Amino acid sequence: MSTTTDNTTEQVAGSVEYIDPQVLELEDNVRDHVELDKDFLASLRELGVIVPILAVRDAEGRTYVREGQCRTLGAREVGLTSVPVYVLPAGATNDDTATVERIVQQMVANEQRHGLKNSQRARAIQQMLDTGMSATKVAKKLSMRREDVKAAGAVSKSTAALDALDGGQLDFTQAEVLAEFEDNDDAVERLLRAAHYGGNNFEHTVSTLRSEREVNALIATAEKNYTERGYTILPDRPRWSDLAAVSLAYLRTGDDGEVPADVEKKPEHWAVYLAEDYAYVDATTGEPVADSELDPDTEYDEDTEAAEGLRHYSTVTEKTVIVPEWYCTDYAGAGLALSRSLQGVASRQGAPATEGDDDSPEAIAEREAAQQEAERRERRKVLVLNRLGAAAESVRRDYVVKLLARKTAPKGAATFVAHCLTRDPYILSQNHGSSLTAELLGVKDERAVRALVNEFSTNIDPRAQVISLAVVLGALEARTDKSAWRNARTGITGTASYIASTVGSDAYLQFLIDSGYQPSEIEKVIVGQRTADAVYDEATQESWAHRVVGPRPGPTTPTPESPRAQHRRRTEKW
Repeated sequence: MSTTTDNTTEQVAGSVEYIDPQVLELEDNVRDHVELDKDFLASLRELGVIVPILAVRDAEGRTYVREGQCRTLGAREVGLTSVPVYVLPAGATNDDTATVERIVQQMVANEQRHGLKNSQRARAIQQMLDTGMSATKVAKKLSMRREDVKAAGAVSKSTAALDALDGGQLDFTQAEVLAEFEDNDDAVERLLRAAHYGGNNFEHTVSTLRSEREVNALIATAEKNYTERGYTILPDRPRWSDLAAVSLAYLRTGDDGEVPADVEKKPEHWAVYLAEDYAYVDATTGEPVADSELDPDTEYDEDTEAAEGLRHYSTVTEKTVIVPEWYCTDYAGAGLALSRSLQGVASRQGAPATEGDDDSPEAIAEREAAQQEAERRERRKVLVLNRLGAAAESVRRDYVVKLLARKTAPKGAATFVAHCLTRDPYILSQNHGSSLTAELLGVKDERAVRALVNEFSTNIDPRAQVISLAVVLGALEARTDKSAWRNARTGITGTASYIASTVGSDAYLQFLIDSGYQPSEIEKVIVGQRTADAVYDEATQESWAHRVVGPRPGPTTPTPESPRAQHRRRTEKW
């Protein structure tokens, strides 16, 4: 026969009453410091006190708050006239016993409480949205930001995002972005790493990933198109000497002539390598426009008229395109022959390697191929780093918008503005910076910017200093286009005239960094913290960067420089 001991404490019965919080008295509390945050107070205004306050009533009828002092103080602050209170009779008969009883109840009530996980919050918010309640109303009920409510709804369906939320790695808006890339393990890893580093790293990574995704989608569409037509897609660009996949440049017709680009390409004889390039298209119709049709003097100047027979740059937009590079996998079946240089390669296949003649067709072709690969790398680098520059631009401008929304300018702003205006005579007259200033300030146009400081008697000086800063930052931002990394130290782009006193993108970025901005890797090139080659090498390891069109492999006839290239060469010498 066994015996059991009942250690259960008998529960003292109490009663729930609705009492004016102003008449409640506060006992001593183990929580000796109370902070009432705005979200807590907003919740009390919206919903009142939901969980009853625990109180004890002494023999003289006074009601003391034992657990719930934050709710009591908050209710007083927001003006509630009645709150639910669970009232217990005082159980202790002496002061020491009463003190112990109070401390035990206060500590247990606080320590045995588990808050909701963020994943649980997200699912609960989604359930509210599923009832048809708007995000605005949910935000009001829960005292949350509307954007966090919308983000939580999106996150609730993503396992990776919910796990990151519960791990404390991301907030709701960051987790929403992670959910966007849930099917891409590499992207998820890059986002979590960026969030760990803090600053603007997460935003920069998001912008870069979205850019990569756009290109990958174009490549996938092109691959589907060629695959459905029966062509083999080459995963890598073949070497010039690869006899299993021969470039057009190393093929000849029956009479030893060069093979035209529009030669018939049957799927059984040809394979395709898909590379990224950029092209200009008509801004209205989307029709392709050749570089040679554009007047280079209008590229950065909307007011200059295009020369006769040429088009203005404002009539076109730059577009990413996927370009096919053709390789013959059965040149005999296609009725073609190898060029002299490849004939020599074919004749020595399987033979021991020997010292070759430096003037042999193969040696010449090898040197040309090496030179073309170097040129291809430079072209790839420009395209990839320009894309990183474009991705960084949106994050940087968002930061500047928030900076200019402040009531007061950041430390050092007045000195920076004075430095720019007294040093650089062209800063306010080039690159249409005034239009960008209006955009950064969130107003319609230049006239609206002037209106912000029209009334001298009512305008507050600190805000006027912010407007002055906006004028300068707008001008410098207009100069800092996606290719600013190419002129890292001067930061000059467009038609900006370079003189010794010109304020460049390096000074602009450094000011933003000093004010709290976290630069992207490509922006670190502009301020001299990194090299373009190092950033490019990292980018090619993480993305689609190897798929960029380059010079046609093999011997080529030099072609005239395009007007765009001529203009770029002229500006780069500055």
